[in-house]
Amino acid sequence: MTDEDGLDLENQPTPEELAQLEEERRAAERSYFNVTRSLPAGLLFALPLLAVYELGVLLYRSEINAAADILKAPIFWLQQHPIQLFGADLLLLVGLALIGLAVAAVWRVGRLGALHAGTFLGMFSESLLYAMILGPLALAPITGELKFGGFSPHLDDFPLKLVVAAGAGFYEEAFFRFAILGAIFYLAKEVGKLRPVTAGALALVLSGAFFSAAHFLAGGETPELGTFIYRLAAGMILGLVFLTRGFGIAAWTHAIYDLYLLCFAAG
Repeated sequence: MTDEDGLDLENQPTPEELAQLEEERRAAERSYFNVTRSLPAGLLFALPLLAVYELGVLLYRSEINAAADILKAPIFWLQQHPIQLFGADLLLLVGLALIGLAVAAVWRVGRLGALHAGTFLGMFSESLLYAMILGPLALAPITGELKFGGFSPHLDDFPLKLVVAAGAGFYEEAFFRFAILGAIFYLAKEVGKLRPVTAGALALVLSGAFFSAAHFLAGGETPELGTFIYRLAAGMILGLVFLTRGFGIAAWTHAIYDLYLLCFAAG
């Protein structure tokens, strides 16, 4: 049976079926993997890294991470060149907007029923797992084997090392993955009309190469092929974590791995 517009009325879903489909959609939206992959949950999960780094900046009275310098450049500029907007200092409005963003993230995650310790414990467990395999996977193209490193605590200057790791986790993921990888993926998919998988692969390679090269530039190191390949692989692995598991888990994976290198990696 069809109506006057030619639609098949017999195959149209009933109100009960539509309600069931909507309930299934909401259940999928509230699933652990969908919630934890979302940007609101990722931002909330990454906030402790941001807090540790910014407290460290106050303690050591200097920026410690080059990516943080880049991302905070507009704030530094506003501090030196105050601008009034709607009768208020623009820098203050930016701060209020960031607070509003955090509140909105709390509201969104709470609305999905995921604002509890179990959610973030699961995200931390994932990050710890990915951090454990990050090094062996990144070194495999060079060594030709999947070899796990040793464990030899060297905890001198631990507070500084913790700040360095937190800053790398938050700001480098925000810059290289959220901004750079995200922009390349969007342009490749929407402008270049590539398939999502192809656009993602291209974004992983290009952002990983930029991530690796930037470390040589920021550290003033002499370029070396093996080190470049290792950092390229690490950047691509972190990019894959970002694409599949979201910003927060990628940030904590990066931070935990860096903390291991600084404090526990065998010499």
